[in-house]
Amino acid sequence: MASSDLTVERISDALLGKHIDVIVSGSIGAVESTRFVRSLRRLGARVTPWLTEGAKQFTTNTALSWASAEKVVESFSGDASHIGLADACVIAPASANIIAKIARGITDTPASALVASYLGQGKPVMFIPNMHESLSHSPFVKSNTEKIEAYCTKLQPRMEEGKLKFPEPAVLADQIAHSLNSVAGMFPAMVAMGTTRGYIDDVRYISNYSSGALGSKIAEELYRQGLTTYVVAGPSPIRPKAYSKLIEVDTNDSLERTSLQLVEEEKAAVVFASSVLDFIPDQKQDGKIKSSEDLQVSFVKTDKIIAKLKPEHGIKVGFKLEADLDEAKAKAIATDYMEKYSLSLMVLNSLKEVTATAHKAYIVSRNDKGDLQWTQKDGKQQIAAMIAKHIKLASLN
Repeated sequence: MASSDLTVERISDALLGKHIDVIVSGSIGAVESTRFVRSLRRLGARVTPWLTEGAKQFTTNTALSWASAEKVVESFSGDASHIGLADACVIAPASANIIAKIARGITDTPASALVASYLGQGKPVMFIPNMHESLSHSPFVKSNTEKIEAYCTKLQPRMEEGKLKFPEPAVLADQIAHSLNSVAGMFPAMVAMGTTRGYIDDVRYISNYSSGALGSKIAEELYRQGLTTYVVAGPSPIRPKAYSKLIEVDTNDSLERTSLQLVEEEKAAVVFASSVLDFIPDQKQDGKIKSSEDLQVSFVKTDKIIAKLKPEHGIKVGFKLEADLDEAKAKAIATDYMEKYSLSLMVLNSLKEVTATAHKAYIVSRNDKGDLQWTQKDGKQQIAAMIAKHIKLASLN
């Protein structure tokens, strides 16, 4: 049976159970509002759109009703819909005009009255300015923006072509999930992903292949769940779109140095999904070796970086890729590795079952008695969700 055109495929439960009022105001960024609303729904949120008069120049009631599968609010009504009853209010895009109304407490429109109601109840209000940079630098607009920042969370626009542009809608939805799910006291997480390089000369190197797809999914889900997420990214074609900070590395040494710093200084939990070289050239030659000459390269074994990472709260996730893997082999490897590297959770993959679109894995953790427990997950997002849940629960306990 075909699904309704109103339905969306949920990729995360980061906003499951949340009801969000989305105010679409009169700025060109309103053309992205349908995609943004559906991005929120893909994280599990229920969304009620509010359409201002100015926004009607850029989008329509019909489009937002379709995107949200909800009735769009355009006017005051007898049911006092302007009283904020949902979990959060997001103004996206926020024009200079609606920012001015909020800053001055003007409630002559349903949207500005809704924001006043949220602020009066101490509920979260988020906004993303969307206008030409010259407008944002106006002393009046700047003053109004700074004034409401004292009470509302300002989301980061995309700066491009001298304009405060609307971000990628899915990334904006992730920012909102992060803001709503952040809890004081949660420890941060670091995700090491990608691969490393061993340099032969200044041009040539050896490397493992890593797409970065799984590491990116994990980083994005941790970020959505409210954790400060540091990404330590080696070379890979895929990068996460949402995170707190991304640090580029390329060699085993730079990966080790950065990871140790985050564990020791930031007290970060560890997700070590990097495809690290086990062997590197014993020395790097300066310049470029002449291609007319024969070349022999000697290799030396590298240290196990994961063994050196010792988060103080004991949350460390390791990964192992085998050419072929069955349950018996997975259990034998996990029994050894969980103890050897002090892992709180381990993901075991078979090369035969990892593709661009599919990813089956055994996931091993410990129960309250310290005994190993097993589960199988099918799909990168499912694996990422389980890792994020493991770290978040540990962080809140």
